[in-house]
Amino acid sequence: MPKTLFYLGTAFCLFLALTAAAAAGHEVENGSLAFVAMHGSVMPAAARSGWAIVVALIAGVAVAAILVRMATLLAARNLFGGFLALFAIGAAILSLTWLLFLQARMLMLIRRQAAVTTMNEMHFVAFMVLGYFVAFTFLALRPYFRVQASRFLSALVFFPMPLFALILTQELFLSSSSGPLPASSPASAVFYATMSVLFFSIAVHSIRHRHMFLELTSLRELLDPRVDPASSAGRGIGGVAFDS
Repeated sequence: MPKTLFYLGTAFCLFLALTAAAAAGHEVENGSLAFVAMHGSVMPAAARSGWAIVVALIAGVAVAAILVRMATLLAARNLFGGFLALFAIGAAILSLTWLLFLQARMLMLIRRQAAVTTMNEMHFVAFMVLGYFVAFTFLALRPYFRVQASRFLSALVFFPMPLFALILTQELFLSSSSGPLPASSPASAVFYATMSVLFFSIAVHSIRHRHMFLELTSLRELLDPRVDPASSAGRGIGGVAFDS
C-alpha cells in the first residue's frame, strides 16, 4: 500500500484511540454517550460539529485501508476469512458513511431551527449497525491477529462483540433509549475503552511490521517458508506474517 496512506491510517488509528478514550471518560463523568458531532441527546449547531463529521469520515477510510491490508494478508492462508473480513470492513464503512450523513442532515435542521426528533430512531439504528459491524470486523480479523500479533491483542478482539451484545440486550429488555444514542451503561463505557486499546495496539502493530504493509509481495512470497537472506531474523516475509 502507498506510504502516505499507511502513515495516514496509522496516525488516525492513534487519533481514534484517543477519541475513544475521551468518549469513555465523557460517559463516566457525564453519564451520557457521545459520538462525533452527537453529544447525548443534543447536537451543538456549531462549525466544529461539521468539521468533526468530515474528520470522522476521513479517519474511517484511512483506518479501513490498514484493515483491508490485514485482510489481504489473511487471505493468503485463509481465503474465506479474508473475504469475510473484507465484507465486514466494507459494511462498517458504509454504516459509518450513512451515520455521518444523518448527523450532517440533523445539524442542518438544527441550524434552520427545525425539529429532528423524527430522525432520532434512524440515527439510533445506524449507530447500532455501525457498532455491530465494527465488532464483527475485529472478530473476522482474529485469525490474522492470532498468528501475527501478540496473545493479548488476539484475545482482545473477542471483547467488542460480547460488549455490543450487552448494549443491545439493555436496549431491548432493560432501559430503552428514546434518543439518537443508546442509554449510558457500564458496557458502553467498557466498549469505548476496549476500542481505544484496540486502535492503539493496531497502530503499534502496524509500525512494528510496516514492511508487511509497505513492501509489494506476491502470493508465493507469503506462502513460501524459505529463508530470506536479507532478513536479520532469518525468516522470509511469509514466515514473518504466517509462521506460527
